[in-house]
Amino acid sequence: MPHETQLQSRRNFLINSSVTSLAGALPTSLFAEIAKPQVADDHDPEATPTRDTLLKFYPDGRRRAFAGNTVICHLPQQSYTRDAITALGDALRTSPFIHKLGMLPSESYHMTVFPGANDQGRTAENWPSDILRDAPISECNHIIGERMKSFHTECQLPIRVSVNPSHTLGYGRACTLRLSPADDAENRKLRTLRDRLSDAYRFRLKDHATYAFHMTLAYQVAPFTSQEQKEYQSLLERHVPEIIGTAPILELGVPEFCTFEDMYRFEIKTLLQT
Repeated sequence: MPHETQLQSRRNFLINSSVTSLAGALPTSLFAEIAKPQVADDHDPEATPTRDTLLKFYPDGRRRAFAGNTVICHLPQQSYTRDAITALGDALRTSPFIHKLGMLPSESYHMTVFPGANDQGRTAENWPSDILRDAPISECNHIIGERMKSFHTECQLPIRVSVNPSHTLGYGRACTLRLSPADDAENRKLRTLRDRLSDAYRFRLKDHATYAFHMTLAYQVAPFTSQEQKEYQSLLERHVPEIIGTAPILELGVPEFCTFEDMYRFEIKTLLQT
């Protein structure tokens, strides 16, 4: 064997031995964390699971602690649309792929107007520029909450949106209803409101101008098999027309400044003034 080949073989042996020794010394969970593939982009509709999903839910679908604040419109109570959307959520809970979903309770169903700040995202893109990066999330909630008390939407309410059937059925992950502003005027209204909220929060996300409105029922924590995907599509094809049939235009109430500890409950702190 040539001398260079012997050296390369010896080098590979030492590297492999070191990796094996390290794996034995590390906890199994930590080694698995190091070895697992990189989590896909949050904004890629085909990516499962996303980084955002894994910050909010464990791989088995249990909720994680994920604290922050946001401006949302809860799904109106006591309506046929809520009944139809809740029926879709119930169908997901009894589906054969429930173990691959992090389900939200129907009480938390909402459309996000502006995502706000959270304890897990502290970059220039998603944290208020005038609040220290290491400030407790409770302090951030208080500071932004005080601003929201004097914030005016300066737009006509209600906010009017519709469920987009093709975008909902064609979206790459379970399970969100993809929402579109009811018309061009509603789109301008929502985009302008988001611009003003961004100024009040003092940060702007990369997808600010192209943000796609939606209502999340579940987070997908693992990819579907081809059979599970067919069953999921069948479930959507049955329920989405029923949801749209209850209200082709869905009217949402006054935007709410909320705080949260996880994705199960959004505590209303302030109703935004018009």
